[in-house]
Amino acid sequence: MGATEEKNDEASVPLSSEEPAKKEASSTTKCRVVGVLGSFKWLSLCGDAPLITEKMDHAVEESKTRVRRAFSYLLHFLDITGRNFGQICFANNPISGFLILAGLAVGNLTVAICGLIASTVGILFSMLMKQPCSSIRAGLCCYNAALFGAVLPALLLGPNPVAEEVEVFIAVLIGSVFTVMITVSVANSLSSLKPAIPLFTLPFNLVALFAILVLRVHQPLQLPAKVPPPEFDWTHRFFGGGSTSSGAGTDTARHLTQLVEGSFLGAGQVFAVQDLYCSGLVLFGLLICSPVLAVAGFFGSVVGTFLGAAVSPNLWNDAYAGVLGYNAFLASCAVCFFYVPTWRSALVALLNAALTLFVQVALGWAFADSGLPVLTLPFVAASLIVLGMTAEKQALPRAEAPLTFPEQHRAKWLQEARRDSIESTDTNTHPTHP
Repeated sequence: MGATEEKNDEASVPLSSEEPAKKEASSTTKCRVVGVLGSFKWLSLCGDAPLITEKMDHAVEESKTRVRRAFSYLLHFLDITGRNFGQICFANNPISGFLILAGLAVGNLTVAICGLIASTVGILFSMLMKQPCSSIRAGLCCYNAALFGAVLPALLLGPNPVAEEVEVFIAVLIGSVFTVMITVSVANSLSSLKPAIPLFTLPFNLVALFAILVLRVHQPLQLPAKVPPPEFDWTHRFFGGGSTSSGAGTDTARHLTQLVEGSFLGAGQVFAVQDLYCSGLVLFGLLICSPVLAVAGFFGSVVGTFLGAAVSPNLWNDAYAGVLGYNAFLASCAVCFFYVPTWRSALVALLNAALTLFVQVALGWAFADSGLPVLTLPFVAASLIVLGMTAEKQALPRAEAPLTFPEQHRAKWLQEARRDSIESTDTNTHPTHP
């Protein structure tokens, strides 16, 4: 999710940077297709889908009638919509985005519709405000709006609704506009920093928390009683069974099975949807864009879920439902996106997932009195801290702009490392003399 976003994809450039020249973009696209994705044409639909971008540009250039031009603009609009949903999980790929949207529709149709409405409103508002075309097309302006539109009805119109449907729909329309405004404003401020700091889903969190408070203002505040966690030994906490119980083995197996399922559900819980099919489509969408992101996200969710279950039995139900995994899911993806994939960055990704889990548990306890959800604040807070890490001799290299997808970040880094090695060898072999 988003950034001053270096994410040119979440991604290519900060929102405040100028659009690249068309010739440079075209040559970059061709280079990606041939150099990174291989000679198989269909592979250019993976990654950041350079083939789709190339075909879209060609369709606009070749449109000679109003009907064809309108149709090409509609395709562009759909492309942006897909990227909006993909960018929530750092996937600048419209196919990934529409698979995620399909998963939302399977899990909760209302969530998918509201997310689609919010994304559409965000796109139109971004165009009205003349935001950089490159940022809009990469999904950087409106991914927070899409997430806001999906999560708000999921939280407020659940089994025990706390607001009227009309109120929520109005909030989605208004909030999506504010989300875009905050995204652009904060991104412009953060883009001046070196290295540029991602804003991730901070705008979504701000607007969603305010919207929930406004929609609940007419309701009496009911403070839930805090129950201190019981003292259990760590074996009981983690494995879910005592050694003296006759059914200990069965209980442990059931407990671990539910934790694995909860780890899988973490992908769908990014959008506040608890559904296995939804989670499967989210992971499949990420797999098409970047296998690194899909694997990193899942194992991040595993860390968050299992570690949360080890903290306290009071958290087991949340762990089973995937609630403890979704922030860790995003946190692990963030590290693997903004750092070049190496064994060190993989380790940092898992550590970031663990840190995110502890922040989530702490914030959940702090927010208990107000009944407010933590949303993705733990992911944002932990990831902003971790992304400040550096190491000597490029042991933990940051991906350089334009940001695309982890596999290409690594390919580019290896290519530059080989070039530097060759230049160093040539210098040593042919030293310059005064």
